[in-house]
Amino acid sequence: MTADHLRYALFRHGEIDSDWEKKFLEPYDVVLIQQVMDLFQLEMETTSNDLIEWASSVGIDASPSLLEIYRKKCLQFSRHLSKKYQILPSSMILREIEREGQNPVGGGGFAVSASIRKIYYIKVTSLKDIWRGAVNNQSVCLKVLRLVIEPDEEVRQRIRRQFCNEALLWRQLKHPNILPLLGVNEEIFSPSFCLVSPWMANKDIITYLKANPTHSRHNVLTEIAAGLAYLHSRTPPIIHGDIRGANILVTEDFHCCLADFGLALVTADSRSWSTATTSTGMKGAIRWMAPELIIQGPVEEHPHHTSRDIYAFGCTVVEMLTLKVPFHDQRTDAAVIYSLMQGERPARPQDVWCPDTIWDLTTRCWTKNPALRPYADDIHGALLNRKWLWLHSLAV
Repeated sequence: MTADHLRYALFRHGEIDSDWEKKFLEPYDVVLIQQVMDLFQLEMETTSNDLIEWASSVGIDASPSLLEIYRKKCLQFSRHLSKKYQILPSSMILREIEREGQNPVGGGGFAVSASIRKIYYIKVTSLKDIWRGAVNNQSVCLKVLRLVIEPDEEVRQRIRRQFCNEALLWRQLKHPNILPLLGVNEEIFSPSFCLVSPWMANKDIITYLKANPTHSRHNVLTEIAAGLAYLHSRTPPIIHGDIRGANILVTEDFHCCLADFGLALVTADSRSWSTATTSTGMKGAIRWMAPELIIQGPVEEHPHHTSRDIYAFGCTVVEMLTLKVPFHDQRTDAAVIYSLMQGERPARPQDVWCPDTIWDLTTRCWTKNPALRPYADDIHGALLNRKWLWLHSLAV
C-alpha cells in the first residue's frame, strides 16, 4: 500500500470502508498494519502544498476544505486502527528516555473515562505521577498514569486501546496555546503508560503570575481562550474538561498553553469523562465545575458539552485576576456545592484589574442555561478587540 492508494481512496471516494480494509489489511499482518498506521500519520503531517501538488498532478482540485476533510478522514481511520489493533504510529513511540531522580516531582488528577472506571472496576489512587526526564538532551515531562485494576488481561487490553486512541488524538493537535504531545513510552514505567510532553520550567500560570505580577492578565485570558476555541473547533469538538490555572502552563517565551486534557473528551463518542479525585482532595475540581454537572447528572445527559469548558473559563478568569481559587472564602467543596445550588457564582474581584467588559464576559460564561453561554471563538474574538476593551475600561 502506498500514499497514492490512500489518497485516491479518500480524495476520489471520500471514505475508507470495510471492503477497503478487508482488501488491504486482511489477513491480519502486524507488520502491514503498522505500516498503514505510519502512513496515515505521515499523511496527517504532510504539508498542504505537497498535497495540493499531488492532487493537481492527477487532476483533482484540492480546495482547503477538501484537504481538511482528507486529514480528518486520515485521523478517523487511524483511530479505528489504533482501537482495533492497539497500535500507535512508530513516530509516537519514544524509547530513548532518561528519567531524572528517584521520585516524582508532582502528582494529581488525570482525565479518566468514567465508563471505564465503572465497567472495568478500576481503582484510582493519585491518578498520575509527574517526573522530569530527557529525550535527546531535551527536558521533558513524563506523566505516568497509575491505575490499580482487576488482574484481567482483557480489561488491561481494553484500557490500553482506549489510551492509545486518545494519545493519537492529542498528537494531532497543533496550536501555540495547546501543550504538544511528543510521544508515549510503555517501558520506563512498565506496566504504566507514560505520556511525554515538553518540560515547562515556568510551571503553571498561577505560580508564574505570583512571581511576575505585572504580566498582562489580558494576554493570559486571550491565549487561554485561543486554545479553548481551537479545541472546540475540531470535528468533533474536543472538550478539555478541566480548565483551571493548574492546567495552564507557561512556555519558555512566556505564552500560555492548555495542558492535562490528556485523555480528551470527544463528544462524538458519547462517553462520560470526569476528573477523579486529585492529590489535593478536590474531586472533579468542583470550584470550576459547571453546576449542571453537579446538580443534574453526568455529562452525557447534556447536549451542550462544550459549555462546561466555558463555565470553567469564567471561573478561571476570577482565578487569574485574584490568584485565588473560585469561592476561596469557602473551605470545603460541600460549601461550594451548596452555594452553586443557591445560584451563587464567584464574586467580582476587588482592588485588581477587572474592567466592566471583562466582568460582563465572565458572567455570561456562567449563564444558567448552558446553551446560552458564549462560544469560545466569540470569547477569543472579544478579547482580541482591544478597542472594545479600552473604551469600556475607562470607567474602571
